[in-house]
Amino acid sequence: MSDSERAELQSHYPYMGLNLNELSVQEERLILYHLKGMTKAAAGRAAGYLNIEHVYDIFKKPKIIQAVNYLREESRREFNFDKGTATSMYLEAHRKSANATEEKNIIDSMCKLHGLFAPENPTQINIINGEVEKLENLSDEELLKIAGDDVAYLEPAR
Repeated sequence: MSDSERAELQSHYPYMGLNLNELSVQEERLILYHLKGMTKAAAGRAAGYLNIEHVYDIFKKPKIIQAVNYLREESRREFNFDKGTATSMYLEAHRKSANATEEKNIIDSMCKLHGLFAPENPTQINIINGEVEKLENLSDEELLKIAGDDVAYLEPAR
């Protein structure tokens, strides 16, 4: 990690809700390596940690979580990656596809992106605190009634 990368990270501290030098240099390295795409374990090794279990514990610290979440959101905003951008990329991939299988996969991905694979008559069941135990004790017939299906749904057609 260069001094300029560290200075860049520290310039975000006030926006993350952190004070200067609240994270150690090693923790800063750990965060930066992880945000560049390394796994937590690989980032830990690159930052100089010998005990990988300790690295996982560091990622559970509230200040580290706060910093990682903030920097991820900033990165997302910086790249301005949204549905429109993804759609454009899918359309370009579709144009370059070599066969029907590739085209189908791209179309499926676009449909998922835009929420077009939703069921025709989706059933939404809102579970309020304390009702989970009640639902666990219901029979299959009672659960199917709540879901809007008939008990005959379980019997194979003849």
